[in-house]
Amino acid sequence: MNITGQRLRLLREERKWSQEAVAQKLGISRTAYNKYESGAIQPVRKIKELAAIFNVSADYILGGVDDVAAEPGTVPKVHRQMRKYMDLSDNGREIVDITLDAVYEREERQGTLSDGEM
Repeated sequence: MNITGQRLRLLREERKWSQEAVAQKLGISRTAYNKYESGAIQPVRKIKELAAIFNVSADYILGGVDDVAAEPGTVPKVHRQMRKYMDLSDNGREIVDITLDAVYEREERQGTLSDGEM
């Protein structure tokens, strides 16, 4: 097992998720995900999704850095919220997306967006 496989396994086990659960989040088979953890293949095409699912940086998963922080200086609440969002069903995410768009548009019209606006 390589560093990427070790870290994926550790991250998954910390969350008490099965390989099947992670595979479903990625839209791949459990067998394909198992190959990531065993080191048989590198998750090149799924690295960004894995980073988002596990709330860590891609560099951490690939062994480039030892710090699990997703991005330096980010606010932990944002990471918790993103983790919750990623755990939602497709229907749940759609509801959040619709709500977020409506609130954003309202604040944009009112001119009350914060400095971090898009």
